[in-house]
Amino acid sequence: MLRHPSQDLTLVSQSDVATASARCVDAIDARRARMMTLFALVATDLVGFASVLGLLDLLANAFAPAYATSVWSAGLLIPVMLASFVFLGLYQHTRMHPADEMRLASQVTLTIGMTAAMAAYIGDGDPAVATTIGAAGVLGALVVPLCRGFVRVVCARADWWGQTTAVIGQTDQALAVVDTLRRWPEIGLRPVALLTDRPVDVPIWSGPSGMALHVAANHKIPCAIVVEPDLDAEAHDHLVARYSKFFDNVLVVPDVKKGAAALWRTGRTHQGLVGYGVSHYELQLGARFAKRIVDVVGALLLTIATLPLLLTIAALIKLDSRGPVFFSQNRMGRQGRCFPVLKFRTMHVNADELLADLLKHDDNLRREYEQYHKLRDDPRVTRIGRLLRRYSLDELPQLLNVIVGHMSLVGPRAYMPRELPKMNNLASIVLQTPPGITGLWQVSGRNALSFERRVDLDVHYFKNWSPWLDLYLLIRTVPVVLSGEGAS
Repeated sequence: MLRHPSQDLTLVSQSDVATASARCVDAIDARRARMMTLFALVATDLVGFASVLGLLDLLANAFAPAYATSVWSAGLLIPVMLASFVFLGLYQHTRMHPADEMRLASQVTLTIGMTAAMAAYIGDGDPAVATTIGAAGVLGALVVPLCRGFVRVVCARADWWGQTTAVIGQTDQALAVVDTLRRWPEIGLRPVALLTDRPVDVPIWSGPSGMALHVAANHKIPCAIVVEPDLDAEAHDHLVARYSKFFDNVLVVPDVKKGAAALWRTGRTHQGLVGYGVSHYELQLGARFAKRIVDVVGALLLTIATLPLLLTIAALIKLDSRGPVFFSQNRMGRQGRCFPVLKFRTMHVNADELLADLLKHDDNLRREYEQYHKLRDDPRVTRIGRLLRRYSLDELPQLLNVIVGHMSLVGPRAYMPRELPKMNNLASIVLQTPPGITGLWQVSGRNALSFERRVDLDVHYFKNWSPWLDLYLLIRTVPVVLSGEGAS
């Protein structure tokens, strides 16, 4: 376990000592963590592949009995899939961002499935075997990434998940990196030490940056993230060479601008340099069309599945307070076009008058509202409204907005027209895509984030959009909503 090296390296409190000690691993525990991670990922893939074969077997027996005998022949591809995943690094828990991992797993599964199907048809000319293998590849390209995304979300909170990591650099930017890694533990880099140019108050080890090599040598921390802006190529090489003597993995971040670390990308060059990709999928017609198809199908299925819940909520609202069941408010959609966003009513009917009176007579509430555009303990909210807001159930009627095309399942926050001046001239970026029921801001803190931070996250979402990012954000939304994390 971590031992206290000197008085220069301090912990904030006794509780932080216990927390840091419990979550930091020595060399033996590091090997255990790697084995646990490997076991979890391999087991997930095996369950995913087996689920695909089981589903195909059920479908074949129900609709095409002639194909049923050839279903399990596709199981011969499982060792090939696993070997390919090993070769591509998909069993390394710090390999890449989960959304990129899901994309790669899908592409590999589909490619191997289609290649094997063509080989089977050319080899023996049996269309049943070829069709079955091809279907397994197509279905596996969806099921396996979904299983991986789910397991990463579930396992990310486990003590054995991820590599222990020291974050080194200028205080503000190093703190931004720590905040990102703590918000996104699925990435697999677990910050346990913060070494900066001035003292900070954080619930992990902290100390001067000069202690970095001592910490690495004495506490077996395998990974370091070095935040150093304004590095030229020569200085960068010297920095990597210096820290690589003590850390197994060195990631150098040239700069961390506000909001840039919302989605950490751990793809490295041979020098250990962390890079950020920008993919303007939203500007491509084909990508927007595919996203729209997923939105319509997904919203229709969710509406049907949640219909009993919707009716129950509507009845409870009517019993709890006077007023309509639904509440609509003008929000800005794609290209700034306004539309009425639908929600279950969670406030009393005279909410606007109550707000104006509160902000007029309470300076603290006014400052809170100016920063977050929400109130944590809002007296305007009804009893049933508090429950609906905690679990985001008030937003279920927005499925209708998705069906008619005003919104998307995943996207930026739906901003009000009066918030436009406060978006720091970033509205032209954010409003290029329809707002979403959930999004990066929703799974990164929700109402605990300042208004400025929400806008930054929405800009980052737009610049890094991909179908797999949407899918991963949908998976991550489930535990966030169920836990009520960041709700007001």
